[in-house]
Amino acid sequence: MKIDKPKIPKQLEELDVSLLIEVDEERFISRGILSKWNVIELPENKISFDQVHFQDVDFNRIRFDQVEFIDCKFERCDLSNVDFGQAIFHRVEFHQSKLVGVQCTQSRFGHVLMDSCVANYAAFSFSKMKQVKFQQTAFNKADFFECLFDKVEFNECELDTANFTETSLAKIDLSSCTYEQITVSIDKLSGCTVSTEQAMGFAKSLGLLIKE
Repeated sequence: MKIDKPKIPKQLEELDVSLLIEVDEERFISRGILSKWNVIELPENKISFDQVHFQDVDFNRIRFDQVEFIDCKFERCDLSNVDFGQAIFHRVEFHQSKLVGVQCTQSRFGHVLMDSCVANYAAFSFSKMKQVKFQQTAFNKADFFECLFDKVEFNECELDTANFTETSLAKIDLSSCTYEQITVSIDKLSGCTVSTEQAMGFAKSLGLLIKE
């Protein structure tokens, strides 16, 4: 599956942090690098980020209001417990970042890559994801309740006790992922690819007795 990469210029200047803090109206932040910044608070008005490279940024449980990230990249950032409710992520990459307990309910993801991240307890319920790749990322106890998947890949991810209730897993390949148990809707499981061991686990969860 082809994921479009963020369209970020090779040469970027450091952004002025005050542009994000002292805002009295909708703000559009474009073309720059934000690095080694500990975000304590942000204004409640809408912020749009375009062609921004975040490096080693700690968002410290920030709450966004309908934030948009277009052509952005996160590297070694801490987004734990951030509230991105109803956010838009388009051509965005997350690398070696921490997203424990992040709230992304009712959000839209398009051409998004999440690689080598930790997103345990993350909430993605009611979100729409199209052309999204999750790679070597931990989603233990994450919530994907009633998500809409269109060309979504999970490659070598941890999914223990993740919740996929009311989410169609048709054309989703979980065979390279690891988990002891996940929650799914049986009527939404048709067309999902799993390993032999995983298939036995699903059978047992249905109450079937398996002879070996």
